[in-house]
Amino acid sequence: MITFEGDERFADVEYVGMTYESAERVLTLLVTSDPADNCEAILLRDVAAFDVRHFTRQNVVSYLDIARLVAAEHHAFVELAVGEGATISLTTNPSPDVLLGVVFVSANGATIFALCGAVEKSSSDGQPVYSVMA
Repeated sequence: MITFEGDERFADVEYVGMTYESAERVLTLLVTSDPADNCEAILLRDVAAFDVRHFTRQNVVSYLDIARLVAAEHHAFVELAVGEGATISLTTNPSPDVLLGVVFVSANGATIFALCGAVEKSSSDGQPVYSVMA
């Protein structure tokens, strides 16, 4: 059974755009407001799979759920995301034994499901402000 823990440092962050660099496997959320840390971007590193649902131009994160998942749980996370309406699949088995299963839920219904190695808030100069690692 997958056990999620909330992370309040991501609550109330407003993101307005996103990019994905497939070669680097980094999903970047562009942030315009972050009361906790004043970050300018949220980076999901070593992304193994992700899906974004109902994205609009203004997304305020209500909460972030994070679960540390061993390899045997990766497919269970994908099944959970698909059950919630996501289109997410693992094309190959991710190499690391442990990944983070993250679910960003925003006030307007935009949801991000991702399997990744780390979730990191970064400043305008690219320096990490806060991170959660698998």
